[in-house]
Amino acid sequence: MSPDLRTLQFRPEDSPESFAKAQALRNSVFIEEQGIPPELEWNELDAEAVHWLLFQAESGQPVATARILSYQEACQARPVAKIGRVAVSQACRGQGIGEKLMREMLSYAKTEGFQQAILDAQNRAVPFYERLGFVKEGFEFMEAGIPHYRMRLVF
Repeated sequence: MSPDLRTLQFRPEDSPESFAKAQALRNSVFIEEQGIPPELEWNELDAEAVHWLLFQAESGQPVATARILSYQEACQARPVAKIGRVAVSQACRGQGIGEKLMREMLSYAKTEGFQQAILDAQNRAVPFYERLGFVKEGFEFMEAGIPHYRMRLVF
């Protein structure tokens, strides 16, 4: 049974404390677990993005985070929603938390008028995103030393 979760949607400048919690979770998942160099994990897009933080209602402990931003592709007339930095704490994986986070973000993207969402999925996460309706595009590519696929969901 998954924990009772609360969702927080924010921009870093509006909630530095929440952003610090999201940073700590991303540090744990991407930098410590996966060995991604910090200079590749953190970039200027964090300031532009809308971030999500899911946390346990009782303890206030963060369990998942991600960001979304408007992204203009050369082949698209309208910007698409680009989802990234999706992270679920190691102790909470396999409980449907990542799916809850993604569904909330996709609902937000639709409400904001986006017609498509894209993300760059680590190969091991491709089946997870396929279950949400995303489709692989193009060829495998390396990002931060990890194989990825670009994936797209048309609403």
